[in-house]
Amino acid sequence: MDEIAQKLIERYHQNALSSEENQEFQRRINSDSDFAKEVQWHGLALEAIRLQGEKELRRRLTVKGKELDAKVPNRSTAFPWQWGLLLIVLLAMGLWSIDPKSTTKEPISPAAPTEKSLPLPPANPKPLDPIPSRPQAQTKPASIDGKKIFAAYFEPYRDASLEPSVRGSAAEKLSPQEYFQQLYWEGKYAAALSAFDSLSTFAQQDNTNLFLKANCLLHARQGNAAATILEGMLQIGHSRFVEQVPWYLALSYLQTGQIEKAKKTLNEIVERKGLRLENAAQLYAALK
Repeated sequence: MDEIAQKLIERYHQNALSSEENQEFQRRINSDSDFAKEVQWHGLALEAIRLQGEKELRRRLTVKGKELDAKVPNRSTAFPWQWGLLLIVLLAMGLWSIDPKSTTKEPISPAAPTEKSLPLPPANPKPLDPIPSRPQAQTKPASIDGKKIFAAYFEPYRDASLEPSVRGSAAEKLSPQEYFQQLYWEGKYAAALSAFDSLSTFAQQDNTNLFLKANCLLHARQGNAAATILEGMLQIGHSRFVEQVPWYLALSYLQTGQIEKAKKTLNEIVERKGLRLENAAQLYAALK
């Protein structure tokens, strides 16, 4: 493969193609099958490197945590403030959902996600179902409101690799691909959905663009359409964000009221020990 082709592939995966380079990239990928395969394999290699880096980071954090634990003589007097804040949130949510007359069952309320890419639930969370004003001799289990739980856990995916390298107006500087990703990065998800339709057929089939579109659809409360995209990505299996897909697929099921499907998907994340493991375990417990 010539040096120009290699440079185009590298700059494509860095989201750094200029308008002229993007035109040449589109011409090559539509006419040269070897070039198209090289684009795909380069993306898979980058994803493997990223996953290996995350695994190493988690290992180092575990070692560091053990070192810090060894230095704390009394955990009751040196309780980390982050865990204290999480405990306060969990206690507050438990007080909202408990029945004053019930002593035989412990209420289960959704715990707040802890990953940076997800928001904490509101400081004053509302219970999933209103507490009856009078105790009743026999009550049916409260139904799960998937939309409310979805709203507490969902935030469109973001990481530093998605930040556009070129900014400006679509008419002056940006290619359709760059404009779509800039709108997504700026949180203009409705406009990004419209911009997706202006992409080339090849770009609309790109797994990164499809993953971002699914997040836009979830933000627009179009869970069924988002689930269709994410299910297709799971079947393909090879994509830059394949490890993130099950979490957002579970959220799409929640948004559309498919609670059992959501539970099954979350349980698969827990058993596989995949990304979003802690979030999946908390949400699965809240749905049981």
